[in-house]
Amino acid sequence: MDFCKNYPLPDWTLGFEHRKTSVSQLPYEEYTGPMEKSASDTNDYRLIRLPNNLVVMCVQDAETETATAALSVNVGSNMDPVELQGLAHFLEHMLFMGTEKYPDENEFTSFISEHNGDSNAWTQFSRTTFYFGIANDAFEEALDRFSSFFTSPLFKQDCVDRELCAVDSEYKGLLNSDFWRSHQIECKLCSLGHPYSKFMPGNIETLQQGAKDHGLDLHEELLKFYNKYYSSDIMKLVVYGNHSLDQLAEWAASKFSDVKSRGDSAQRIVDHPVSAEFLGKAVYYETVDDTHTMSMDFPVPDVKAMYRSDPFVYISHLISHEGQGSIMAYLKQKGWATGLSAGTNTNQNKGFNEFNISISATPEGLEHYEDIMRAVFAYVRMLVNSGPQEWVHHEMSSLMKIGFDNRKKSDAVSQALSYMNLIFNEYLAPEHVLSKSCAYEEFDFDTILHCLSFISPDNFRVFIGAIKHESIDCSEIEPYFGAAYHVDSLSADLLHELACDDIHVDGLSLPERNEFMPTDFTIKSPNMLGAAAVLRPTLLRLNDNFELWFKQDDQFSTAKGSISLSITVPTVNSSPQNHIMSKLYCSMLGSDLYEDLYNATCAGLSYCVYPTSSTVEVSVAGFSSKLPELLKTVVERAKTFKVDSTQFSVYMAKFKQAFGNVANSTPSGLCGTYTSYINNSSMWHYQLVESELPKVTLDKLQAHVDSLFDVTFTKMCMVGNFDEEEALKVADNVQDIIKPTPNLGYTSNKARTYNFEPGYYVHQLQMPNDDCVNSAIECSIYCGLQSDKRQVVLLEILQEVVHDSFFAQLRTKHQLGYKVSALSSSYRGGRSVLTLRIEGESNPMFMTLHINRFIHEMQQRLIDMTDEQFDNRVKSLINIYQERMKNIDEEADIYNGHICSNTYNFNLCDIKVGFLQSISKGELLELWNKCVNPSTAPAYTRLDVQMWSTKIWKPTVSDFKEYSAKTLALYGCLHSEGNDALDIGKVDEFISMAIAGHKEQADASDDSGSLIAELKKASLSASGATYTAGESAERATHTGTALVLAIKDHETFGNYADVSHKNFSTIGMHKTPDGMWLMTDYRKFQATQQLFGLGVSAEVLVPKYSS
Repeated sequence: MDFCKNYPLPDWTLGFEHRKTSVSQLPYEEYTGPMEKSASDTNDYRLIRLPNNLVVMCVQDAETETATAALSVNVGSNMDPVELQGLAHFLEHMLFMGTEKYPDENEFTSFISEHNGDSNAWTQFSRTTFYFGIANDAFEEALDRFSSFFTSPLFKQDCVDRELCAVDSEYKGLLNSDFWRSHQIECKLCSLGHPYSKFMPGNIETLQQGAKDHGLDLHEELLKFYNKYYSSDIMKLVVYGNHSLDQLAEWAASKFSDVKSRGDSAQRIVDHPVSAEFLGKAVYYETVDDTHTMSMDFPVPDVKAMYRSDPFVYISHLISHEGQGSIMAYLKQKGWATGLSAGTNTNQNKGFNEFNISISATPEGLEHYEDIMRAVFAYVRMLVNSGPQEWVHHEMSSLMKIGFDNRKKSDAVSQALSYMNLIFNEYLAPEHVLSKSCAYEEFDFDTILHCLSFISPDNFRVFIGAIKHESIDCSEIEPYFGAAYHVDSLSADLLHELACDDIHVDGLSLPERNEFMPTDFTIKSPNMLGAAAVLRPTLLRLNDNFELWFKQDDQFSTAKGSISLSITVPTVNSSPQNHIMSKLYCSMLGSDLYEDLYNATCAGLSYCVYPTSSTVEVSVAGFSSKLPELLKTVVERAKTFKVDSTQFSVYMAKFKQAFGNVANSTPSGLCGTYTSYINNSSMWHYQLVESELPKVTLDKLQAHVDSLFDVTFTKMCMVGNFDEEEALKVADNVQDIIKPTPNLGYTSNKARTYNFEPGYYVHQLQMPNDDCVNSAIECSIYCGLQSDKRQVVLLEILQEVVHDSFFAQLRTKHQLGYKVSALSSSYRGGRSVLTLRIEGESNPMFMTLHINRFIHEMQQRLIDMTDEQFDNRVKSLINIYQERMKNIDEEADIYNGHICSNTYNFNLCDIKVGFLQSISKGELLELWNKCVNPSTAPAYTRLDVQMWSTKIWKPTVSDFKEYSAKTLALYGCLHSEGNDALDIGKVDEFISMAIAGHKEQADASDDSGSLIAELKKASLSASGATYTAGESAERATHTGTALVLAIKDHETFGNYADVSHKNFSTIGMHKTPDGMWLMTDYRKFQATQQLFGLGVSAEVLVPKYSS
């Protein structure tokens, strides 16, 4: 089924000429043939090939402040040895762990972080990708470190075990992912021995135990894999920055020519993983989330070579169409589905592909899954009978060309990765590497018709996912993710019916021609050549119910625009029931609009309606000539919306499912949610909202919608290819439609945040999902007011410095979990916050001890930071704030943020740059001691939200009241090792004795093995249990560390008793021996705290025109 074999590979030897780099005179070949690029593309390009056959795309973007490099190698999990599945993924991790030139395992990430950059990598089936982004002036040094991954990695033996833990932690974080669970079932139900059947992520069992079981040395196998498959011949590289093409080529040649050429080591797969024995099957599987999904999978040919006429682009466009007459419109009218997508896999598989029709079904829809299949095959039969339509192809091709000619510039990393995808396609000719998106020009009637024959009842299987299947016993278990499933054959009668030539479903038809096709590309802004851009909107109108801001495009010279409405509505979030009704309304409105406006989305337009804590937000974007009419349609439908009974039932069920699925969020995600609950006055707890859902009736919802816009205050921002006259006219139309009673903006129920009194507060919760093995902590340390912009800038620098050390210490060295990060943020109108976050298998009190130790040690790291390191951080932040906006959407988002926050601080970036230019390293240390260091902070304020896995011991409220964090952490570690007979009181007694009587022994050595033995003996003696010597170092790691933290470092943690001066015990809170206040009901705590006011405008608002 490999169509590509009939299409010869483009000859990449043609059009290349020998060159030498300008400085080092290094040889390379440069493509000198034609390379089609967009008329709106201001970048310059050079496509080169190094002597080792590594192809490089050099991109000069004169306006970017961020440089990027991305490298992909054509090997992934497909090449994993069967006995070491996950090896490719493990190798991806190990490449970050030091090289011959840069042996420190944190050298690369530290350097990237020091220059405010970021990096990442991922492993796919047949491809592994690495990238980084960094300030332009640090690009060469970063590129030197990056290139050494592929020339001289160390693969240090002592990193293997630690990084195995990281891979295993990453895998465990995926255990409750329905995507991964269903994907692995799909892999299991493939031809035996096919590469696609492997387990991509890997874990300790498949790697460490797999090596032991087969008598292999994992470290040696890692080296073999790298030396065999990491060949320059199957690598592609993109280097992107504001540097000249000569300079980029120089760096690419000098740093990557030494990557070894080992020949074409990529795998060529001939057979499809889904052979005939797996077709005609229904695969029922149980989901973690309460969801109902249906996926019809068809093995299809690999047609990547046919990018100029790709038949599956045509087929997927029609099957996934959601306008009138579509499959989706029919399913929605029946109440059977809320979403549908279709298309081939976008990965780099060679020799096979899959066409997938994925349906987000309703519970009733899943009961009618056979009827859904009837609708799908009836639509396909209609496509076959009517024949491929050239006008459809022409319309698609025209829209692709319009999109290409009016391409929207994105950030450097996104652009570099998109170029990587293009040059990685070996069937793409060099002249089309920039223009593939508009190369869809050839209409091939016969091939489309032939490919439609693969979308047939004799060539598919269907996956049906639900949290529970009535009358289906899902007794088979997928071994890696534990997903339960059952395979059944589709009935012969059903398959025969689906294959009938006369299969028909009323209401299905081809789409109408797209009335939203853009035709007017006139640029309305004056010629601004050489003139500086105006970086703020103008207030055109201000009255008691409307505020109009306008900014004509003077930067991008594109026929695009953005219009946003922020409509303040007093009742949108005034109660839990109103909150859920507002969300229901916006979701149902979006669904109602989609059928009529689907063509608009195909034509490069977008729209959005959603509620916030105090507003209903409406926005449209895209080609400017169509936006006023699109906005009018959306606002009119919003104002006159009528609740449909079928859709009401569908979305009530959908929201009920969504509330149930909150429990399946990640531990760190839930920590973040509860942190937001505690800090914000306008957030309703999801369980409280869920309890109101059954009280919502169709009539109540309709009454809520009918009165929603009675009293409003609207802020409108119009940015792009418009003039003032248009803006005023659009504003008049919006006001005529809404016809509101004035609602003064300052009297609205705006979101406000709490001003916590100094103190150390802890909110402890248990994971609602019993299957989750991970726990988490989110530590928020409050660092001054958001309105103090100088301090905000200091905190941004501090966060970057802290994250680097925090990740290296707790993720890389101590392996507390895969998710370890430090963040900075601000609550609108309130405090700025430094957040430390960990998710892993350790108990949250153990994580707390590590955080406390880190905070204690971080002060010295700040003192030791060199002036050069500090200056690099400052320069990188300045570059970020001075970077030119990339497109109209980004410009509009920035202006909207200032407008909706009521601050109107449009020159905020300039203000921050001014502060950065005068900030000193001493101020950073001063901020640390003033806010973060509990030993010196005069008003230390901290909130820890802990999420405990049900798989581990969790202390009771009484335990928290009686025992210190040191005792709870150590006892939790011992308990996790299977020592559940221990008595926590004896553990606490031992710690006290050790601190008093064994301090010299603890100080003498970090080897805590003897103390562990003594602790166990002392603790077990009371219960009569016996102690077994010879505890492995691996199992004792956390217990040993906990002992060191509890005994050797006990003086560093101090006591927080004097931080808070209020007695919260009267509202049910409990004080710990360490001086922390444990919350039992955060709402009672909130009631004792003051609220911050709203933000103050940075300027007096004076409209250009009177009302």
